[in-house]
Amino acid sequence: MRRISCEKWIPCDGIVLEANAEAAVRSNINTLVVAGPGAGKTELLAQKASYLFQTNKCRDPQKILAISFKNDSADNLKKRVMKRCGNEVGNRFVSLTYDAFSKSILDHFRLALPESVRPNASYLIEDKNIIEVAFKRAGFINRNSMSPSKLKTYYDKVLSSVTLPYSKNDLGEKVWKLLVEGFEEYNATLSFKMISILAEYIIRTNPKIKKGIQLTYSHVFLDEFQDTTDLQYRLVKQCFLNSRSVMTAVGDNKQRIMLWAGALKTVFTDFESDFGAINRKLLMNHRSAPRLVDLQRMMYSSLNESDCAISVSNKWNPDDGKVSLLIADNEIDEAKIIASDVSEKISKGIPPNELCVLCKQLPQNYTSQIISELEKYKIRARVENDYQDLIKEPIVQMLIAILRLAVDRKRPQDWEFILTMTADLYNVNSLQTDEAYYKIQSDLIKEIELLDGMMKNVITEDKFHDLLKQIVDFWGLQRIKAMLLVYNQGSYLIELLNKFQKFIWEELESTLFDWLLALENFEGLHSVPIMTIHKSKGLEYNTVYFVGLEDSAFWNFKYQPEEDRCAFFVALSRAKVEIMFTFCRYRLNSKYPKQSHTVINEFFELLKTPGIATIIE
Repeated sequence: MRRISCEKWIPCDGIVLEANAEAAVRSNINTLVVAGPGAGKTELLAQKASYLFQTNKCRDPQKILAISFKNDSADNLKKRVMKRCGNEVGNRFVSLTYDAFSKSILDHFRLALPESVRPNASYLIEDKNIIEVAFKRAGFINRNSMSPSKLKTYYDKVLSSVTLPYSKNDLGEKVWKLLVEGFEEYNATLSFKMISILAEYIIRTNPKIKKGIQLTYSHVFLDEFQDTTDLQYRLVKQCFLNSRSVMTAVGDNKQRIMLWAGALKTVFTDFESDFGAINRKLLMNHRSAPRLVDLQRMMYSSLNESDCAISVSNKWNPDDGKVSLLIADNEIDEAKIIASDVSEKISKGIPPNELCVLCKQLPQNYTSQIISELEKYKIRARVENDYQDLIKEPIVQMLIAILRLAVDRKRPQDWEFILTMTADLYNVNSLQTDEAYYKIQSDLIKEIELLDGMMKNVITEDKFHDLLKQIVDFWGLQRIKAMLLVYNQGSYLIELLNKFQKFIWEELESTLFDWLLALENFEGLHSVPIMTIHKSKGLEYNTVYFVGLEDSAFWNFKYQPEEDRCAFFVALSRAKVEIMFTFCRYRLNSKYPKQSHTVINEFFELLKTPGIATIIE
């Protein structure tokens, strides 16, 4: 990579950064970037990585560590950086989730733990059955008949409350000892919260390991920072507090919807205090049209935000955007109106995957009628729960790319991706001048040709299984586990492969073995996505249909109004051009059919403000 001076560096790909964004990019001190929806948080971090690599502020062999809350966020940021900086810095930009980061510490330095808390190398992760059995063996009795979901919450709370080294001999420590050591016929099993605690303990008790991590990562990015939990923040502090590593945290407290999952409410102020970070605010919304931004501004006061000086990109005309509130008698009428609107938009050239149906929770309970109505227009729609995380898995992305290449060789991006991943699996890189790298290319070409022939004979699911096995054997199961550490424990990798086989086979049958169409359908390129607000974080769509703006969907509003207001704000801010909120007077398939909006009436008052929303009745 060509080195340039800091003064001559300019943002990549013609991107224009607002003043505070560019200042954050060039900053060499700890910084908290508070950025609203559409402000370009991911782009800011990608540009900062470009700046650090191109100006040599991050000196080889030092690396940048980026920690995100979700897999897709970590993956998206990595891809954005590779696009801006090229593959040559790929090994020096490490993009992980908090869970993956803590697991990497545990797996690399497990032997640094004392035997009393050291899990077996083949420990399992989040095995619900083993965790439940361990609680029973430790003496726990479910006297209050807690439901499975409440039991899981209780187990998580108990496991995350343990402080190492052991000292209390209470229920938490008794369960920990069973899970860490394994018991009876059960293997050692850890939850991700336990892994985080063990990783923090390793760093806390081994100064040399802590120093090594600090020397490895000259800069650290913390994405979606508002969702960081207490355990995650403790690990970050243990690794990097009072070090020379430069921290950049990016988030939006208006999108803090993970308090239920343990998000630390004071994490912004804690970070400013602990790390002496300066606070920079981004005020430009690059995503949403002006009419949608007007509604976002009005939400600020209910979110305790005094600064609502949000500005709109000049790519919009002043009257662009549309907000509407549909008040329907029942879900049949609601579905007909939504399906008709979706069909009209698709006929105008908007791709189906640019139209999204959002629900507060349980989308399968709100959207079955919508899916049926869309089928009448021959429009696919699906609940993304089972697909969203699977599609982001590295092994799944590799399988999709190599299958596409077997059908169509003229896919340079897929070829570059698969060649890079295969070379990494064999620990070979393009800078080597010997025959190793060229042999990888030759072997890969032969494998793709072999797959092409096998795919023509796939007429049963068993044949498809043999095809996938051929690919995995070519890469090597152990090599995959060694390179992608998240697959190194338990049966997680096999479960992913089985799930991938099931979904792709269903698509192959429905498309009459049109391989490219089947893969595109699996990726959701030709269907309207349906998901919860939580799953929509970080995503954007031309049009959003928020279904079920009703008290029953926001059933806990009285006890968590701030979090539910943030959820409403997140749903609103996913839309680029248009958003439709829907309310049904009766949901015939609901446990309590008659619906109301008394508890969440503030949302309706907001939408009924003159000039904000079109009311459809």
